[in-house]
Amino acid sequence: MAFDGFCINKTVKEYKEIFTDARISKIIQNNNYDIVFVMKKGKDTYNLFVSSNPSMSYTYLIKDKGDTPKNALNFCMILRKYVSNGKIINVSQKGNERIIVFEIEHLDEMGDLSVKKLILELMGKHSNIILTDENDVIMDSIKRVSTLTSSLREVLPQKTYFFPSDLSKINPFEVNVKEALCTLFDSLSDNDKENLSLVSFLFSNFEGVSKLFAKEILYRADFSYDLKLSDIGKEDLNKIASVFGELLDLHIKSECFYEYRKNQKTFEYSTFLYESMASENEAIKHDDVLFSDFLCDFYHEKYNRDRILQKSGDIINLLNSVIAKNDKKIAEWEKELKECENKETLKIYGELLKAYSHNLQRGQSVRVLNYYTNEDVTIPLDENKTIIENSNRYFNDYSKAKRREAKIDELKDETKKENEYLKELLLYISLSETTSDLNEIREELYSKGYIKKNTAIREKKKSISVKHYIYDNNYHIYVGKNNIQNEEVTFKIATGNDWWFHAKGIPGSHVIVKSDKDNSAAEWEMPDELFEICGAIAAVNSSHSGLSKVEIDYTRKKNLKKPAGGDKGMVIYHTYYSLVAIPDLSSFKLTMAKS
Repeated sequence: MAFDGFCINKTVKEYKEIFTDARISKIIQNNNYDIVFVMKKGKDTYNLFVSSNPSMSYTYLIKDKGDTPKNALNFCMILRKYVSNGKIINVSQKGNERIIVFEIEHLDEMGDLSVKKLILELMGKHSNIILTDENDVIMDSIKRVSTLTSSLREVLPQKTYFFPSDLSKINPFEVNVKEALCTLFDSLSDNDKENLSLVSFLFSNFEGVSKLFAKEILYRADFSYDLKLSDIGKEDLNKIASVFGELLDLHIKSECFYEYRKNQKTFEYSTFLYESMASENEAIKHDDVLFSDFLCDFYHEKYNRDRILQKSGDIINLLNSVIAKNDKKIAEWEKELKECENKETLKIYGELLKAYSHNLQRGQSVRVLNYYTNEDVTIPLDENKTIIENSNRYFNDYSKAKRREAKIDELKDETKKENEYLKELLLYISLSETTSDLNEIREELYSKGYIKKNTAIREKKKSISVKHYIYDNNYHIYVGKNNIQNEEVTFKIATGNDWWFHAKGIPGSHVIVKSDKDNSAAEWEMPDELFEICGAIAAVNSSHSGLSKVEIDYTRKKNLKKPAGGDKGMVIYHTYYSLVAIPDLSSFKLTMAKS
């Protein structure tokens, strides 16, 4: 994610306005990485969330501060001792780095005013939350770093704190970018230039520059992302420096921010328009929303997705394991079926031996005329058996091969259907948005015997929550995200004349459209665009969502039937229409209904 120095800069501007003169009323630490500071300013209360998680470090305002653990962790105790009820007197950023400094005025043990610094280093695997005194002496940190861990810097109590960026990187706002680039370029050996890409050169030498920002520079300068330093000259470097400066100006002047979506899912954001991402994705400008509020929604959703992925890991591994075993079985059965391909020959050998038995003698083989082809054929024999006994042996082998082939075909079909079902569940796992969605899949797997009872989720029965869109303030679109929800959507939410959509012949969500009006016993119609929208939703939520076009079946709900003994979400239908949909929702205006 682009939580780089430029996003930190925008965040700091908001924090400075919000938190200056605010007091820290509560400090909550639920784990080894995350802290919530409850701030009060006048009648307003804010919950500042900070994470030093190495896989995803960030800060934003959250709506719910969460529960306070019974036993506080050590760093939390230190914070409560020295900054609880302290007043924020300044919020600043170190250069253009991903470092935020809160200066907090607080009464010390003697009752005198003193200043403490709370330093948030949001730098990936090097992230940390550090408390120092006004002389930059470290009091403690959420992660202690000794010389055994890092040879560059110790982060331990009583050590003097210094910023990591002081070691090498350049603040692009404090230098002439063109001169800085030329100096850095000239200082490198030919071997270094051969091995270093332009993207790496930019983000490793300038504070707060992410790979995404570096790629935006190259995109606007019309250079390839994988270009090496050895591939460019001074003229090219001047062009890059010019674009770099333009982007710095855009950031300074920007009073908004942008989010980027694909299939209605936000995947990135920036403090000004990134043309490299806007060219192929939906870019949404925000100039009336707090950046921190956006980050709250964005990272909350990302946190849920990551949690779903983490919680679903065991199911995904189980399903993939069963699918792999089934594939091996099918491959073995295919070999056996090839062995059964000669069964008709066995039958013919038995018939020919029986027909010519009166003229044939025992031996290792006999040569007779095949009256089906009018050609001579040599038939192997068991010399210890009579001709009739050899004939009966061939008939028996033919019967065994025929029965074996029929049984293998049956097993192969059942196993293929099982694999299709398991792949369908893998799709539904990828569509899961909450732990409830995932638990419904677990319950289905338990009912089918794939997981044991003690691994199934035990929780109070909750109402099934399906995705619900509203179109044109009138039409309601319901989307199932697994078989249980598909059953709910199709057979409980939908009524006779509602429209039903599903990707043709492949796993996917059931999509139902209802209307606030005209939805009576008589058939009702809907706008042409709504057919396109529902087709696109069905395509996006199918196993072919990665294709450019997907064929969609649609019909009235009254034309659907549930087969006797069929699993949840299974339907059959004979009357239907078809359309071709593009799996992309970015061009449609849909509102997500409040749950």
